[in-house]
Amino acid sequence: MIKAQVNASNADLHAQLQKERHKNKRMRKEMDLLKKHVYNALSSNEQSSQEDNQAYENENGDDSDSMNDSGSASDNVNESNSNEE
Repeated sequence: MIKAQVNASNADLHAQLQKERHKNKRMRKEMDLLKKHVYNALSSNEQSSQEDNQAYENENGDDSDSMNDSGSASDNVNESNSNEE
């Protein structure tokens, strides 16, 4: 009697184990697909980010040159005004 109950319990546990293994296998497949999707999305975002940064640097490079030129000119004006006093 007890042996039959133990065997039935073991059979139930074995069935549950098989179901959990099946779920885990399915979840691992889904996780792998998700990782691939995220990696591809990150790679494409990184590439577009680098392009955006390059464009931003190119735009700011032009602005910083003009700011330096105008800054130098105003320094010269200030120096000439102080010499006149």
